[in-house]
Amino acid sequence: MPKTKSQPTSCWVDSTTAAQALGISPRHLRKLRSLGLFKLGKHYRIPSSPLAARPTYLWHVERCGQALEIPMEKR
Repeated sequence: MPKTKSQPTSCWVDSTTAAQALGISPRHLRKLRSLGLFKLGKHYRIPSSPLAARPTYLWHVERCGQALEIPMEKR
């Protein structure tokens, strides 16, 4: 994965940190999740209750970056 702004030291990071590392906005990160590009357990996890009104997401930046590198027509 090419380095963008900053590479976090932990594998699993919060949405803001992941978005900065990937060079996208947190809103775009959430949109890609809702569109199905990122898979639960592989690209993100929910440490809070998934039924919470506003669940907390943690992201695996390296795996998300790899998913973003796949051409649109092959996703």
